[in-house]
Amino acid sequence: MSARRRNLILYWTTQVVGWGAYMLLLGLPGWLEGSFTWKLAQVSVLMACIGIVSSHALRMCFKEWGWLDQPMLPLLLRMLLGALVLGSMAGLLQAALHDAFFRAAEPWLGGTGLRLVEVMLGWVLQLFIWEVIYAAYHYIVRSRLEELRSLRLEAANREGQLSNLRSQLNPHFMFNALNSIRALIGEDPERAKSSITLLSAILRNAMSTVKRRTVPLGEEIDMVRSYLSLEAMRYEERLRISFDVDPGLERFPVPPMMLQTLVENAVRHGIAKLKEGGEVCVEARQDHDAAVIQVRNSGHFTPAVSKRGGIGLRNTEQRLEHIYGRRASLRIFNEGSMVVCELHLPMVMEGTQQTMNELEP
Repeated sequence: MSARRRNLILYWTTQVVGWGAYMLLLGLPGWLEGSFTWKLAQVSVLMACIGIVSSHALRMCFKEWGWLDQPMLPLLLRMLLGALVLGSMAGLLQAALHDAFFRAAEPWLGGTGLRLVEVMLGWVLQLFIWEVIYAAYHYIVRSRLEELRSLRLEAANREGQLSNLRSQLNPHFMFNALNSIRALIGEDPERAKSSITLLSAILRNAMSTVKRRTVPLGEEIDMVRSYLSLEAMRYEERLRISFDVDPGLERFPVPPMMLQTLVENAVRHGIAKLKEGGEVCVEARQDHDAAVIQVRNSGHFTPAVSKRGGIGLRNTEQRLEHIYGRRASLRIFNEGSMVVCELHLPMVMEGTQQTMNELEP
């Protein structure tokens, strides 16, 4: 069923039920007193029909003449004029029905006119209240649609920013990987061939994740292992690698290439600058409602130097903010002779109760 048809069914159901219930309410005192007759029931039904026709005519004015697009004061004036005209006509019809069904009673059309004025004013007030409810409903619906449109635009903008950041990260990784292979070509051609094989596997994985907003942590760990194996061919015994990953986090969704960027940063700014080499340790554990991922490397962290370099880390911080808001964090600090890059990722997205598996747009 189309949305337009559903709206029409809702509108007519509301009209019939609303006016019918209102007329039954007006006839309730007579029914309780035992004076409710068949003629009165017929008049009540006809009055409900008058209300439906009059309010529907007002709806046509709203839609055909664009009343809801008017500023508040012109809208109120139009609503008041419409209620006066249609309320007066409805009052005349009710008076004619009264005189036709209750001939023994004092006529409303040919009498003093006081009762007729009261009936007409009653209809004017009822129709004006109907207009207020109708306008308020459409303003609320329009406001919600605008809010939804704004959220969709914001989501599209955020996704575009994430795509730009990912497009910066992949060339950054490629540049460093090719530099590592270039260094091996002259020293050990066989290892260079093996490195190219590893690089092709890494690039195949990277290409498969370029359109994915998250990947399982286990898949990201496999990519990091391949990358570190590639670097181990270059650094040999200078690079020592260890992993300590909670098996329960293997399926935990993480942004693609994010962990690999942190490990690459550890090798490039830590191990590469130490003549004796050092360790790179990747750890992941669950801490209450967050996953804590640490990349440790031998060396020393100097904040002033770090701020001047590294598009990878800057992009990582921006991606965290775009995806998780303020619920994720990235810290870099010294712990003894090791530099620790600690990543906190929430189990639940900001502003929702969705799990991270539901991040896909």
